[in-house]
Amino acid sequence: MQKKTQNNNTVQKGAKQDLGVIICEGNTPNHLNFDFQIAEETEVKVGEYVEVPLGLSVLVGRVSSIQSYNEYYTDPEFVKYHISRGITVDSRFPTRSSRWRVAKVKVIGIVRNDRILPPEDAPEPGDTVYRADTRLLIRLLGLPSDGLYIGLMRGNNAIKVLLDPEKLVKHHVAILGATGSGKSYAVGVLIEELLEKNLPVLVIDPHGEYSAFRQPNKNPEEIKRCPEFGVTPKGYRAVTYFPKGLGKNGGGELTISMSDLDAYAISEICGMSDVQSDLLFLAVKRLGEERQSYDAEVLAGAVEEAAEEWKFQKNTILSTLRRITVLKELGIFGEGFSTREIVKPGVLSIIDLSEDMDERVRRIVAGVILQKVFQARKREEVPPALIVVEESHRFAPQEANTYSRRQMRKIAREGRKFGLGLCITSQRIAGLDKDILSQCGTKIVFRIEGNYDLEYLKPYLDYSSIDDIGRIPLLPNGIAITSGVATQHPIVTEIRVRRTHHGGTGTKLIH
Repeated sequence: MQKKTQNNNTVQKGAKQDLGVIICEGNTPNHLNFDFQIAEETEVKVGEYVEVPLGLSVLVGRVSSIQSYNEYYTDPEFVKYHISRGITVDSRFPTRSSRWRVAKVKVIGIVRNDRILPPEDAPEPGDTVYRADTRLLIRLLGLPSDGLYIGLMRGNNAIKVLLDPEKLVKHHVAILGATGSGKSYAVGVLIEELLEKNLPVLVIDPHGEYSAFRQPNKNPEEIKRCPEFGVTPKGYRAVTYFPKGLGKNGGGELTISMSDLDAYAISEICGMSDVQSDLLFLAVKRLGEERQSYDAEVLAGAVEEAAEEWKFQKNTILSTLRRITVLKELGIFGEGFSTREIVKPGVLSIIDLSEDMDERVRRIVAGVILQKVFQARKREEVPPALIVVEESHRFAPQEANTYSRRQMRKIAREGRKFGLGLCITSQRIAGLDKDILSQCGTKIVFRIEGNYDLEYLKPYLDYSSIDDIGRIPLLPNGIAITSGVATQHPIVTEIRVRRTHHGGTGTKLIH
């Protein structure tokens, strides 16, 4: 490839920044792709949006890759000759003036008369490429004027990344990334924005990270950056609930009525065999027909009655009754909880499941809460809300049919109709239920390091963001690629600083 001579003094043309000129490279330019030689001393980043005037239209594209060239380093034998003699090419030739960079661009649309059209015309070699106009870009990306402010667009920090709350909540959202990449921090930003809109948020919190939401941000480094993002420290209304017997000072006690559990949930929590589960199902069905609430003793009595009616063997009856005694020992059962108490406008309700408990119990508690809130929303007993499930791979594993997974699937499939959204978070993407992941219309993806996780995620990204797969392992902390129904095209997003104090800092090894 030969370098094209440019006027290096041309940096601005009116209010637009001149980035370079289109060149012929392979079969480009065409209506879908083009390459341009980047002007010297000009910064262009992968993922950035650019525009090319086409008469009365403007073609807009996204930079997919950048490559560097130098005519003195194109021949390996030429370079080898100099190395073998202990001299540098730079010392003999004007290599600095022979460098150039080429950006490859994927065309995403044409704007004409305020209409956004699909790519239908090719730019010409020699056409000037500009950084995309801010107003045009906001329109093309479908960003609302008043949405959920999660951060700034990387490469154009004049653009706030605002997401439509209707699209984000009703179509669900997945926030994914490696530990320490900024995933939970971004969840906190999203919650702040929803609370600002007076929407209720419920968090299933297996690590106890969200209780600090009542406190304004106290991190000195983050406070310094607040003006950069246009936010000020602030606390929000937040109530923490703990399962019965596991509460801490300042938290409310949450109990579950045994009647809220179906036979599948009881079987899972008690670790029953298939034949034991069959007997249990008949007993629970009998109690349901009688519209009778029950505790462990009543359930045991129903098991004995069902066993007698259906002629179960004695050892099955005894083993099933022994399993039911497990329910008494858990200590989490009581009168139950009110969904109206934990789903209130403008309030964050935190279900803290961080205390030591069996993982099956943790899943059952989460599953019951999900099930009851979903039913309450269907009956319009509670307002539209978002449920956040942290560490979603634990509650909705791909390889296990858990009670909590079934409830999450139900919300993912049907919640949109009733105004109940689901936000899943995970660093173990390959362990997450595919059905739930596929239902999440918006993806906010931070750094993911494992190839298996990346390949697992790839089918669930919208087509245009597949180009970014190779960049995901290299994303800095706090930078994410936002794509899906809440934004028409992928946006490399620098997540804003939080107004609230972040509780997920972990324990320091050295002080």
